[in-house]
Amino acid sequence: MKITITGSSGYLGKDLITSLSKEDHEIRLLLRNKNNKHYWNPEKKLLSQKLIDNSEIIINLNGERIIKPFVRKKASEIISSRINPTKTLIDTIKASKTPPKLIISASACGFYGDRPNELIDEKSPKGRGDIPDIVNEWESIQNLEKTRVVFLRFGTIIDKNSEIYKSMKKFSSIVGISSIGTGENYFPWISKIDAIRSIHHVLNNENINGPINVVSTTPITFKELLNEINLEIKPIIKVKLPRIAISILFGKFGKEILLSDQKVLPRKLKESGFNWMNSTPSKSINLTP
Repeated sequence: MKITITGSSGYLGKDLITSLSKEDHEIRLLLRNKNNKHYWNPEKKLLSQKLIDNSEIIINLNGERIIKPFVRKKASEIISSRINPTKTLIDTIKASKTPPKLIISASACGFYGDRPNELIDEKSPKGRGDIPDIVNEWESIQNLEKTRVVFLRFGTIIDKNSEIYKSMKKFSSIVGISSIGTGENYFPWISKIDAIRSIHHVLNNENINGPINVVSTTPITFKELLNEINLEIKPIIKVKLPRIAISILFGKFGKEILLSDQKVLPRKLKESGFNWMNSTPSKSINLTP
């Protein structure tokens, strides 16, 4: 298949390309480097119509990470890195006389917001807050009549290069974190290898449409996740931190993402026959996609 990918140089994109390259696909990478064969500049709405016309599949992984330690981002910055480039992509698809048959677009479980005491699946409505509003906006603009659209609502992706693992390893190799607040909020996650496998699964299953929750089969709490990561880091001592620590480290959006209570279930993946390779965060860290 002729597959065009945005965000190919990002955290998930690099390993996805390696994985897809093992199969019989023609892969085109949309990059902002002017020397690249498939250059694009979404801010200036520069994107080759011919390339999109000749693409069977679009995989849209565009967008910077929303939270990083000690980095404060405004909603406008998130919109600029995620929504505006996606709009350029969608407008070009709409103008195509031979549009792609499928677009797979990265999204997030942040759509659901803070939902204590609920079981969440793809039928659950949007939550309240800045993150749900932003996620809803970037999904809503991808309204296409002639192209199948799939939104991958990822939980936090875990491996040795994931932000949460690298941050804990950097700051907590001696003094580990056992919980933040009570730590009893459910926290959706997925191993990186299963995140990549979910994309292959969508490519091979024409009946999958709309949002799918790309999360593990067994929901765990944030405290359980931290303790799983500590199994790999092996800190000398472990301490509990107050909830305000998240606000100090990651700001407002970090608080929304890391402290929301989300017991998210992967209903569509299960019903479509997806098989998970990994069931625990600690085992995910050293798995290679």
